[in-house]
Amino acid sequence: MRLDPSDDPLARYSARVHSTDRGESSATRALDRTLRRSPSLSGHGDLVRHMVATVAREIIEGELPSGHQLTSADLGRRFGTSRTPVREALGVLRREGLVDIEPRRRPRVATLSLPEVRDLYAIRASLYALIAESVIAGADDDRIARLDAPLARMWRARDRGDTLAYFDGTVDFRDVEVDICPNRSVGPLLESLGLRIHRLRRFGLSLPGRMDVSVRDYTYLVDAYRARDTDLARAVTRSMMAKALAEIERHWNRLELAGGSRRTA
Repeated sequence: MRLDPSDDPLARYSARVHSTDRGESSATRALDRTLRRSPSLSGHGDLVRHMVATVAREIIEGELPSGHQLTSADLGRRFGTSRTPVREALGVLRREGLVDIEPRRRPRVATLSLPEVRDLYAIRASLYALIAESVIAGADDDRIARLDAPLARMWRARDRGDTLAYFDGTVDFRDVEVDICPNRSVGPLLESLGLRIHRLRRFGLSLPGRMDVSVRDYTYLVDAYRARDTDLARAVTRSMMAKALAEIERHWNRLELAGGSRRTA
């Protein structure tokens, strides 16, 4: 079954936007949930987890720009702790791809190159295309219906122009998508990309008009799942990744300069 691409999904989902899961979302909650699953935090205490979550959120939301120095002394004063927990936290952030630590240099917020970003999005496109195939082949209708709640939150956030809540909704959507996917190996592969992807996604969704395009594409993807149309689901998935990457490429200078005048660590 092929879906009519001219069909506006807003009409089909407007009722669900106002009737499904009225609770407000939080970008911090999405980040904390991702960190809880990260093997990088295994064995670390609450203080280190708090530092990692706080600094990671500031990097992802652009408060701490690429190249920004993160000194152990400043972080220790800020969080009221010694340098040992600070070094642990910086090590976690390095493993998550958010901080660069080079010999004889102060730690800095990681700077991604455009070729690295292109590689990351190529990997994501392939993994999510695999998820799409697996969901259609093995997930029943009830499991696919679980995508309605995060999709409705995304529509509501889009209507409010709330980028952070929308980003959180996309994280929820992708979490559910992985959970209902019969292929249990693909989720850990996606998580291995680290929080670098959150940083890029958060930036991309903040660009003008991106939420409008994104929420419609997510809706077309759910429709393809319901129609059991593997070719369409793969095509929508790869198109979503291509559009997101194209916008990041167009606004690459903004990502590099984002937050440059904001507060220090």
